[in-house]
Amino acid sequence: MPTEELFGWIASVLTTLIFIPQIIKALKTRLTSDISMLMMIIAVLGNAAWLVHASITENTPLIVCASLIIIMSVFLIVFKFNNERYN
Repeated sequence: MPTEELFGWIASVLTTLIFIPQIIKALKTRLTSDISMLMMIIAVLGNAAWLVHASITENTPLIVCASLIIIMSVFLIVFKFNNERYN
């Protein structure tokens, strides 16, 4: 595996993992008021742009990372919206 691909996978895994603690905390505490909706929307839009770029350049680690972050961001957006709507 070329060095640039190895570092691409390392970066993708670490970048994707940053959302896991927030999701776990939100699910455990049901508290989402401190999660910025604007930040989550920007995260979705930014990673959508990365996903397009990665698809064009055929960068598999970035495709995986951007896709997972979009999924997790959308999950947090929906969870926050539903949680705050009913509280």
